[in-house]
Order: sequence, then C-alpha cells, then structure tokens
Amino acid sequence: MRRLPVFLLLDVSESMVGDNLRQLQQGLDILVRDLRTDPHALETVYLSAIVFAGKARTLAPLTELAQFYAPRLPAGAGTSLGAGLTHLMDEIDRTVVSSTPERKGDWRPVVYLMTDGKPTDDIEPALARWQQGYASRVTLVAIAIGQHASLATLQRLTDNVLQLDARTEQDFKRFVTWVTMSLAAQSRSVATPGVNLAKTDPAILRKISDLGSSASVDEDLAIFTGHCQKNKLPYLMRYERSARALHNRDFQLSVDLYQLQGVYALERDYHDLSDQRAMVRTINTDALNGAPGCPHCGNRIGFAVCGCGAILCIAGAGAATCPVCDKQCDFTMGDGEGFDVGRSRG
Repeated sequence: MRRLPVFLLLDVSESMVGDNLRQLQQGLDILVRDLRTDPHALETVYLSAIVFAGKARTLAPLTELAQFYAPRLPAGAGTSLGAGLTHLMDEIDRTVVSSTPERKGDWRPVVYLMTDGKPTDDIEPALARWQQGYASRVTLVAIAIGQHASLATLQRLTDNVLQLDARTEQDFKRFVTWVTMSLAAQSRSVATPGVNLAKTDPAILRKISDLGSSASVDEDLAIFTGHCQKNKLPYLMRYERSARALHNRDFQLSVDLYQLQGVYALERDYHDLSDQRAMVRTINTDALNGAPGCPHCGNRIGFAVCGCGAILCIAGAGAATCPVCDKQCDFTMGDGEGFDVGRSRG
C-alpha cells in the first residue's frame, strides 16, 4: 500500500508558550482521534511530528495513523525556522520512499507548518534548498497563528499561507476540524497534484496575500527566561508590545511599552530546544508593565537580576543564591530607576 506522508512542523518557541501551545497539544490529540474515524485516512496517512524552537527535533517519526500517538510538545528559546526546514527536508530524504521503474513510491508528501513568530536564524540556505529540491514535489500549507507571524517569509515557501485568529478554545477546535477535513480529503485524492483544503471559516481562518517582515528578534514581544531559586527550573515571562502616545503642546512622541501577558512554568528540556547563541539585545525595565512572581515556588518577585545577567525569583530583599551561577547575591529593593535586561529571542 502506498503511503501518504504527512509532516506536522510545529513552532514550540517561547512566544507559543501558554494558550497557543496548550491548544496545539489538545488539537494534536483531537486531530489524530478524528482522522482515525476516516477509512481512507486510516488506510493511507502516515504522520510525523517535528518541532522547532532554537533547534529542531523529531518527536514522532513517520508512523501509520493507527499506531501514531501524539507526543508531548516541549518548548524552547528562539524561532529557528531555518533549522526546522532543514530538519524537515532531512526527514523527507530519509523516510519518504521515491518511485522507481520497479516500484511505486509514496504519494506526494504533505507538510503543515504552524508558527506564530518571526524567524530568529538565517533562513536563506534552507529557503534556497527548499525551492530547488522540494517545493515542486512537496505540498506545504503554512498556518500563521495570530498577528505576529512573518507572512512574507511564509509566502516565500508556499502559496498556501493562511492566518489563524483563534480567540477561544472553540475557535481552535474549529481550526483542528478544518485540518482534519483537509487531510481526509487529501487521503481521498492522493493521485491529484496540489493540495485539497477544506472550505475555510472566514471568522477564524483566511488566506493571506499581505507581506510581513522577518527579524532576528520578535519585536512585537518581549520575552524573558527566569530560573526558580529553589528548584532551578526555568520559567517564561511574556510581555506584548503596545504603542503609547506621549504629547503636550510642544511635542508628540510614540513610545513602545510592553504589557505582561503571562508567566509560565517550563521543564528542564526547554534548554534542549533553545538557541544557545549569545543574545545581546536588551530592553529597559521602564518599558515593562507588570511584575510577575515565580510559577514554580510562589516567590512574589520573579524578576530579580543577578550580576551574571541571569533572571531569578526571590522572596524579597536579602541574600539569595543564583540558580544559574550558584553565587550568593544580596538583593535590595529597587529605587525606581530602570535598567537594561537581556531579552530572549521569542
């Protein structure tokens, strides 16, 4: 039986942490469950799950639908789309069976790429390789989650770029239903070139023709990684940009401020997928609105900064040991003056 290889290339960067990652995890479970009810999909679809943050990893190799179980989605620092694409192409080369004069190979592979951010690595080598050897023989559907994804980059990969605006869990479930229906339709028309997408719900999903931009740091977000002083586990603090106008009779100025959106506990494998390159971009704390605590131990201050540059949690003023450099610091309450702090890539 010829297989229909389906690769899920999923962004698990810091900007996805929270509702997006949780809903993506739940959606993956629903997708597998519902696809199994379709006899055509059950007969032909083979699924693989690949994730990327600062690095890329295969969580589930190409597996027949009946035997596929949704893996736990980790998180990491960075949005290395170039690394994700390179890993995807290597997996296609390794696992997809090509046709020869003696045998029929797999059907044309299908890739669903889902991302909510902007690339933080150099994607040009991966783009050149994709366009030269894969774009004509692999069907790629790119889903931009939310408003901050780089649409211009996705449009360089494929004409099938859609933007998802899922404001509620019910919206995301409707999106998962759309993916399920599209894959089921593809399993029925494997011999037809191109992609068979289900009819979109314009309330949550629309095809994109606008152009965006890419950057080494996602400027729409300010994301910081802290470490719990007690158990050394990482946690993520996410701020979202909101422009504010300052003016009087003599001048008018637009200032970028960042509002705290959430604090999320992470596991140790966060570092395994994180981009380890030194990050020199900083932001002044005067631009940040919101004081997070530690989601691991409950310390009320989650944004203390050690002399080594690491962010940690503390219970209050006094001595504390940095969980990153293991040196003891003596913390005092701030005098109200802002200071520069290193940000993550997003």
